[in-house]
This record gives sequence, structure tokens and C-alpha cells, in this order.
Amino acid sequence: MATFSEHLRARSDPELVDLLARRPDLANPSPSTLASLAARATSRVSLERALVGVDASVLQVLESVVALHDVLPAVTAADVARAVGARPDADPTPAPDDDVALTGVDDALAEALGLALLWDTGTDLHPAPGLPEVLGPYPAGLGPVVDRLPDDLGAALAGAPPAARGVLDALAWGPPVGRRPAASAPEAQSAVDWLLGNGLLARADAAHVVLPRQVALVLRDGRTHREPATHCPHPPGTVHPESTVEAESAAAAQELVRLVTALVRLWERTPASVLRSGGLGVRELRRTAAALEVDETLAALVVELAGAAGFVVDDGEDSPAFSPTVDVDDWLEADLPDRWATLAATWFATTRTPWVVGGRDERGELRAALDPELARPWAPRLRGAVLEVLAGRDPGTALSADDVLAVLHWRSPRSVPPPAAVAAILREAGVLGVLGAGALSRAGRALLGPAAPAQPAERPTSGPRTGGAPAAAEDPAGAHVAAARALAAALPTPVDDVLLQGDLTGIVPGRPTPELAALLDEAAQVESRGAAITVRFTPDTVHAALDTGQTADELLARLAAHARGRVPQPLEYLVRDAARRHGRMRVGTAGGYVRSEDPTLLAGLVDDPALADLGLIQLAPTVLAAQAGAAALLDALRARGLAPAAERPDGQVVLARRLVRRVPGRSRRRRGAGGSAGPATAAASAGDADAGRARLRALVPALRRAEAVSRSGVTAVPGGVTPGTEDPVAALATLREAVADGREVWLEVVGPQGTPQRRRVRPVRVDGGRVRAVDSARDAELTVAVHRIASVTPIDPGDPTT
Repeated sequence: MATFSEHLRARSDPELVDLLARRPDLANPSPSTLASLAARATSRVSLERALVGVDASVLQVLESVVALHDVLPAVTAADVARAVGARPDADPTPAPDDDVALTGVDDALAEALGLALLWDTGTDLHPAPGLPEVLGPYPAGLGPVVDRLPDDLGAALAGAPPAARGVLDALAWGPPVGRRPAASAPEAQSAVDWLLGNGLLARADAAHVVLPRQVALVLRDGRTHREPATHCPHPPGTVHPESTVEAESAAAAQELVRLVTALVRLWERTPASVLRSGGLGVRELRRTAAALEVDETLAALVVELAGAAGFVVDDGEDSPAFSPTVDVDDWLEADLPDRWATLAATWFATTRTPWVVGGRDERGELRAALDPELARPWAPRLRGAVLEVLAGRDPGTALSADDVLAVLHWRSPRSVPPPAAVAAILREAGVLGVLGAGALSRAGRALLGPAAPAQPAERPTSGPRTGGAPAAAEDPAGAHVAAARALAAALPTPVDDVLLQGDLTGIVPGRPTPELAALLDEAAQVESRGAAITVRFTPDTVHAALDTGQTADELLARLAAHARGRVPQPLEYLVRDAARRHGRMRVGTAGGYVRSEDPTLLAGLVDDPALADLGLIQLAPTVLAAQAGAAALLDALRARGLAPAAERPDGQVVLARRLVRRVPGRSRRRRGAGGSAGPATAAASAGDADAGRARLRALVPALRRAEAVSRSGVTAVPGGVTPGTEDPVAALATLREAVADGREVWLEVVGPQGTPQRRRVRPVRVDGGRVRAVDSARDAELTVAVHRIASVTPIDPGDPTT
């Protein structure tokens, strides 16, 4: 097989379907022919996407093949195994201890070939066209290949002075570029000059030198890497008893539900104002944290979680505020495990990043909670990746952020997450109860679903290595039920009684039932939480209970129903004394009032059916209160033939002015707090998996038919030259293949005046919308913009007619 395109054509239909399934960008949108598929597979964007998903062992194999491709006449699997250190010598029979490492290299090669990042002629491994440019100029820390080297590299290195040898050792394992010493360091300058003079270093530019790849490989004993990365790191972590994990998980889950409930109750009484940018102000966050009795970091998480779940939103009023929604009522009526499962599933799926609240953005501005700019599309994937690492350990195993980061670094070395984000996700998972004592709880594992076994394979067969969507996204109903059941099993049995004491306190020895919790929430305040809850009854808390419409006898009866023994006499006195004083002074709401010095003008207005909508109440012979506002009162009374005038609070008449109507402009605030894509949206991808595979199975034969039609029109022309392709996509694929193989092509270029010109060139680089090539006949180098290329014709070096 001479080219990458021909290699793709030779793949079987199932192999092509597997390639398209593992690299979805190759099939979306559908390519027109196999040639266009090859062009897309070798584009920089597609290669970058594919490299993001490979683990460290696959990346090592790719770097080795790229590094050796320009050094060895043919690169084989055995060469790669020796280069990465899986086979310590050239003995074709490996030692028993090397079997595992060799198997890992073979698996990594198979993975790279399956992803079309490498292709195999049967005797030689080749990198996909464009892959060397994506990996960078120094694969595996090795410098460029140079033409002029000593005839005997070993003898030249053995004769290097000690100072020169020190320079070589410093550059051997990369980076291969070093700065030339200044004149103030004559010994170092002399050593570098000696290496340059003997061909062991090359000049990169006027101020830098570079170690040639061939020299570095000799210094490394032919290896491209110090040791093979065939095994995922397996940090030991800390093992806790499962009972401890479940107990801490249950306690955290209860506290989270309580905090979100308290936030809803707080904002339904006093909604939090919205900033112009759409977020929650620092003062409002501080006030909320103080009311919840938590720090601002935890308050930001609670606020963001409530916003992502749709429990609080910007109400969109003229003076906007964050207020609870109608959806929160159903949540408040559900039992504790179900409420927690809703919050945990929301956390899994939301694109919000609460941990950045309080930091500064690129403009130096403070990041606010509920700010629309806090959404990050990668956040759900990172949560899944972090928790999958914990799911792969024995139950009860807790890992630190550094341990998790080491595993993620191996799984996706080209896409390592920020350490702060990993630490924040672990911290948030502990707050939610997904983790207990730092280990994954049963409820957390239920949210991840059955796809998260206790010991997962180091190389997943599908999905990105940085983790896929959790079960909460793929099967929201099933994951929700499973997680709620797992938490319910971990929760302590609720208690329905309280030990009331004579000092006006009460102790609940465990988790209260919903009925007892509602009673204490109405009539007492919590003093401490832990294994038991201590509450205190005060005049203010009893007045709050009486405000709900209860009488003293009803409240005492409810307390007696849950008390261990009788209600203490001091508490009974407190309730009855508060009831005697409750309601002796009353406060109401009025939208406006009507007054007149002549009581006869107000007579009969209260009972007038035409004015019933105003809600008039007579407070005095000369004063009426109304539920309607002043404007509505003026209009209604004038319609009855009266002549009222508006007045200010000080009694002065308000002079009428012409009203100028204004329509609201487009708000500069971005509405909404942002949040998760929602379980229903995320679940669609799982249901479409089979349909997507079927589409790919139908696409491959269509590509073959289109390719056959495209190639059927190719005929020979005088001179033995085959007409080139005018398809830009296929032209790019041909150019990349020519770069990878060092072949020449016929390039038809349209000049600035529209005149076509045909030149025989050897492409050197295709990147950034430009092609750099060498014209051997004219001994010149040219750079051509891709949009000026009319056609590209490959040249067979074995055909003398070309």
C-alpha cells in the first residue's frame, strides 16, 4: 500500500465503521468519498481530537514511530517496543518479566492503528499524514534529523571532552534545544564550539543550538522514552471501613438537603437582588452564607446547585431578584433520599463551575455566583472522569487529588485537567455525600451506574479516556431511583420523638421524621447538629409558630405527641404567655387610601358594588383604606362622578404632569443562571447509539460507491501523467501524503492574474492554509495558499514517463 488513502480503502467495512464510531468527527458531516474521509482524518483538528482521547502508552507509541520514521529505513513493532523500553535488548525472544510490557505496547499499537493514527504496510509502520506536525517538532524530546553527522558516531562521542559530554547529557532526554553560552563562560563556549565543529550539535539559530535526533538516540541507547507507560498508575490511597464511608455520606447528604431547603425558605421571604451582569452580588452571597451559617465557598455551591436544579431563578422584574420557582414545591414534598438524588444528579450533569466563585476572570473582575459566564462545557465530563477513578478502586478506598490527577494524566496526557478543578470536584463530591471519608459511597456508585465496575479496564473500549457521561445523564430515571435507594439504606432510622427539657431545650436523638422536623422548624431554633440535634424554644420561635394559625392548645398538643413524657411546665408557660400577647396589635397591607374633611363624601363608597374591586375598608369616618393603588383609586372615583385629587404623604396635592410612555429596551443582563443540560437532553445520546451505528454501517458502502464513481473517470493522458484531483479536500489529502512519504506531485497553481501554472514540487509542510514545497528543477522553495491550488497530481517515482 503506497499511501494512507489506499490503506483506508483496503480496510474492511466493519473496520471503517469502527473507525468512524471511535472518531465521530470523521462522519459528521458525512464525507463524500473515501478520499475526503482520508483528508478529514489527516486534518489538524481531527488529529488533535483523536490525540486528546489516547492514553500515555498510545502516545508513547505514536511519538516513537514519528521519531524513528526519519531515522530507520523501516519501523516495526519490535523497533517500537525497544524504543519505549519494553524490550531491553535486541534479542527477539523477550524475557518473562518483559511479557506484560510487551503486551501493553502491542495493545497500544493496536489502538493507534484502529484510530488510523498509524497505518501498517505489513513490514513498516507509518504515522498518519499530518501527525508529526501535530505532535510538534520534538517528538519524545528528540531534535530534528540532520544530514551531516560523523561517520562513526560512537567514536566521536567517546572522544568528546568532559565539558562537551556534560552538554550532551543535559540535552539527551530533552528538550533538545539549548542557548549558546555567553563569552563570559569560555569553558562552556569552548565545549559547544567543539560539538558544533564535530557535528554532534547543530545550529538552531544565532543564539541556540540543537541536539540532532540521531545523536540523542545513541546517547539514549536507542530508546525514545526512559520507561514504558504501559500501566496506569495505581496509588494505594487510604482504605476506610465501608460503614464509615456510608455514615459520612449519609450525614453529608442530609446536610446538603437541609442547606438547599434553608436557602429556598430564605429567598422566598427576602429574595436576593440580581447584578446587572446576571449574577449574585458579593454582599448577597455573604448575607446568604451568614443566614445558612456556612462559609462563602459552601454557600456558593448551595446557591449554584439550587440554580442549576431550577429551584431559584431571576424573576425578571423591574428590580430583579432570585426567587424560588414553582418546581421547588414538588421537591420539598418528596422524601429525603429522593430530594438528595435530584441534587446529586443535577451536580453530575451541570456545566456550572461553583469552585471559581470569588476568583478573578481574565479582565480582573470578580466572578459572582449564578453568573452566566460560569458555565464550562467540559465540567460534566471531568466530574465523570474523576469519579470513575475512584469507582475503579476497592470499596472504601479514598484517593487524594494528586492521586486522581496522576491517573487522569496517564489516561489523557494531551488533555490534563487543572489540579484546582480536580481538587474542587473531590471537595464538592464530599459535600454532596457522593463521597464519604473521601471514598465513593454506594449512592455515588449508583449514580455512576453499572458501567463503573470496581476494577475497570485500563484502556476503555469506547468513550473518551477522560471519562464519559455518568448514568445520571444516560438513564436519569434508573440512576435516580438506584441512588435514592442506596442513600435510603445508608440513612439512620428516623426518630419521631424529642426529649423536652425544663430549660426550654429539646434533644432529638437522631434523624427526625418529616413531621417532627416540620414541627421543630416552625417552633424552635437549632442550637447544634451532630449525632443528635439540640433545639431551643424562645418567645420569638413560639410567635412564629402561632403566626401559622395555630393556637396555644394545638401547638402544645403537637409537642406532647412527639415528646418523651410530659411537656415541661416552663415550656407550657412560654407557649401560653406568648399566645396571650399574640395578635393584640395587628398590621395589614393597603395599596392606597381616600380621605376627606367631609364624611358625607365617603358615605356609601364602601358598600358601592361598582367599587367592590378596590377593596375599600373604613378606618374612620373621614378615612378609607384600599387594596388598590392611588392611580386605580383616582380613575375609579372619577368614573363615579367624583373629583378626587392625589396627594403626597405630607398632605400636599400632587400636580399632574404629562405622562411619557416608554417601552422596555433589550436588557443588558443575561437572563438565567445557566445550569445543566438536563437529564432528558443528556439521555437522548444513549437512545441514539444503535441508530448512529446503523447510519455508519450504511455510510461506508455509500462512500465506496462514490469513490468508485470518482475514480472511474480517471484516464491516462499523453506523457503518462494521471490527471490530478480538483476536489480541495482530496487535494489536501494528496499533499499531506506526499509530505509524509517525501514524494513529488504536479501542482497546478493559479497566479494573481488568474493564469494557471503547473510545477513539479516536493511538498514539505501543509499547515495554516498554506503549502510549503521545494521545486527541485528550479532549486527554489515556494509557499502557496491552499485556495490558489487548482489541482494536485501524484507522481509515481517508479514510472520513468513522469
